[in-house]
Amino acid sequence: MPARLHARLTGEPLSVDAAQAFLSDPGAGAVVVFTGTVRDHSGGRPVAGLEYQAFGERARAQLDELAERVADGWPSARAVWLEHRTGTLALGEPSVVVGVSAAHRPEAFDAARFGIDTLKATVAIWKKELWADGGAHWPGSP
Repeated sequence: MPARLHARLTGEPLSVDAAQAFLSDPGAGAVVVFTGTVRDHSGGRPVAGLEYQAFGERARAQLDELAERVADGWPSARAVWLEHRTGTLALGEPSVVVGVSAAHRPEAFDAARFGIDTLKATVAIWKKELWADGGAHWPGSP
């Protein structure tokens, strides 16, 4: 039975409860959900929030492809969830939710880690740090 896949780029708030519900499966002995949230600092500097921008169609296609890669790479996966937020986010808000349900714990953890690490490294989404003092910075730029 192929894994159920969900991949979405959205400007709406993310729901960990929706991810948990989608990942639920009677054949899964493990459900792993990673939630990335906006923290209050970066490189020792206070942060007031983050702004995410994406190359929409490209990022959506990359998320779809990544969900398929996760399912193909872990045959015991029952469901894969990938969502990333765009727009301006406040401290504590989820910016990304990645989850995998699988027959066993090691596979669920490994697949979810691959999912978040690959998403952050390859999907056309960029983050701007909004500093508490009113400045801003795109990490990775000079």
